[in-house]
Amino acid sequence: MPALESQGLRYGLIGFVAFLLVRGRVRFGRVGLRVAAAGVGFFGVPMVVGEWARVGVPEISRSALFAMVPVVVVMVVAAGDEERGVRRFLVPALVGLGGLLLLLPLKFSGSLRGRLMQGAVCLAVVSVGLSSVWLYRLLRGLALAEALAVVGLSNGVFLLVCSAVREEFVWRWSRLASVVSLSSLVDVAEVVLLVWLLREMMPVRFAARYLVIPLLTLLESYALMRPELTVRVICGVVLLAAGAGMLLALKTGEEETMLSLR
Repeated sequence: MPALESQGLRYGLIGFVAFLLVRGRVRFGRVGLRVAAAGVGFFGVPMVVGEWARVGVPEISRSALFAMVPVVVVMVVAAGDEERGVRRFLVPALVGLGGLLLLLPLKFSGSLRGRLMQGAVCLAVVSVGLSSVWLYRLLRGLALAEALAVVGLSNGVFLLVCSAVREEFVWRWSRLASVVSLSSLVDVAEVVLLVWLLREMMPVRFAARYLVIPLLTLLESYALMRPELTVRVICGVVLLAAGAGMLLALKTGEEETMLSLR
């Protein structure tokens, strides 16, 4: 099954089940439309861009570009001036990005189409950063099931439409049955966890996942394959670990105030 179609069916199923759980009590007004737009910007847009740019932008380069998400999030939150002391997170975000670029160097395409694809991936990075901040503000007023209903249904419709535009979508009931599998249940649990974290976790800390996941993947690959360690690799791992750790450990001004009051 094409990736966009399978993901669209999966998100649609999540949204439909969540819609039944809240018994249809979902706000489809201005707040609901904003949550739907932000959810598509966070989940759907990167999937569509990633599928389109798969040929022109290698997966390693895409992973390196998405390490810029923490930088985008810090700049967006700092511009809003909503959290005191958030600007101090910019240095760890840049340190982590530099470490990942040492480990996964960017490869720039020489063709016009390849450069357009790289530009689209950069726009997807900005979309993820903006949408994560937007969702953090909007989801705090919604129950988890209602948030899953809006995010799931909106992304399901968006991904299925994009799949149809690419002439990949051909409806068959057997394809819906293939979505309900053990691997799909893992993906469903991941989506539920991400929506919950987007609602409960500060955007700057949540953005650290774009550094933590590559770090864990690299450490696992080096533990299994045991390639030769170079100075560049060691420096990259140290910088990546330091950046991710500081993003998770540093406190904002509001958190420090709350701790001092206690």
